[in-house]
Formats: sequence, structure tokens, C-alpha cells
Amino acid sequence: MYGIDEYSKLIKVLLSKGFNFQNFLDYKDSSTVYLRHDIDFSIKDAYKIALFEKDIGIKANYFFMITSNFYNCFSNENFNLIKKILKFGHSISLHFDPTCYENLEEGFKLEKKIFESKFNLKINIISLHRPGPFLNKKNKKIGDVHHTYEDKFFKDMDYYSDSGGKDIRHIINKLYPRKDSKPIQLLLHPIWWTQENNNPTKRLESFLESNMIFLEDQTRKNCKTFLK
Repeated sequence: MYGIDEYSKLIKVLLSKGFNFQNFLDYKDSSTVYLRHDIDFSIKDAYKIALFEKDIGIKANYFFMITSNFYNCFSNENFNLIKKILKFGHSISLHFDPTCYENLEEGFKLEKKIFESKFNLKINIISLHRPGPFLNKKNKKIGDVHHTYEDKFFKDMDYYSDSGGKDIRHIINKLYPRKDSKPIQLLLHPIWWTQENNNPTKRLESFLESNMIFLEDQTRKNCKTFLK
């Protein structure tokens, strides 16, 4: 919705003011930004943002869903893109949807095992997709793993999010680190920052159009009777 140039401006403003970007669970102070990316739609968009962040020299925290209806983390292309994001120095973990399971603990245990095995890492913190009633127990870990809505990451930090395409640039541009200020958890979804569109709906329409092209191409490759 805003484009990579606008994303670049936003990050450079924060850097120019003395903010530093860290992985979750690393040392924090009033100048620390925990940049969180929940990947709800597109791993390709995530990769574009991750590449820019690598080039500018900052770390971010990427959370992927293995129950997504929009993408498959383990397709050959997406799997390799996620591994590249990890090699860029960013952290990767689960974007866990608690509504997918009757037994949340068992569902999480299964996802954690799969994700850790595929990417050869240990999960220490996750983000939750539309947590809903789960937030009534927000300070409870899931298994032995932290999540980004615990008080120490949510209430004890200043939290800003572009969820739904909300334009928070004017808020971020006004921030300055002070001794009495809190660290920041900044949730930015890559889908809003990879193309220039007038509004969130237009950006999503563009996403759908690009995926239709992809689906047609894959259908053509997999079935010779498809002539479109």
C-alpha cells in the first residue's frame, strides 16, 4: 500500500533517531525496537522486505503460519525463501492460529516439532494469529514457549501495529528514545509495504491478481489440457 520507498523512509527515520533493532528475547532498553512481521498472505512479500532490511543492516522477527490457506511454507520455492530470510540474520518462528485446534496445546506441540525439524532451529517465541479469547490468559506460555502478547512484550513495551492497513507512519515519525520511555514492539505486515496502492483494499486486489497469474501458470505446468 505504501511501497518499499516509504518503508525505507520509516526505517531510516528510526535509525537516525538512535533506535536499534533486535531479535525478541535479546537485551532491551528504551532505544530498542522489536520489529515483528506476521506473514498472513505472502512469503514473496516477506522476502522483499527481509532483503531490504538485510541491505540496510537491521534485524527483524518473521512469523510464518503452517496452517495458512494462502501459502505453503514447505513448497520448494517458499521453503527456500524462508531459509534465505533466516540466513539474512533475521529470526523466524511460528505465527500460530489457536483456532485451528480443539486441543491448543497438542496442536502447538505438533506445529513446533514440524517447524523446528524443517528449519533446524529451536523456537523460543511465537506470535498468535487473531488470538481472540486466548488473550484472557495472555501471560500463560504455550508449552514452554513465550508469545508476543505476554505483558512483558505488550504492556511493558509500546506497541504499534499496521493491522488492517492502518497508516501509523505519523506516529512512528514522532517517536524518540528517552531514558524514561519503553522499548517498542512494532508489528508491520509486509503485504502493505511492497506495492504502492491507494488503500488496503486496492493492495489486496493487486495481491489477488498477481496470485491468479501464478495459479494459472502452475495449472498450465501441471496439466497439459489447460489451454488458457
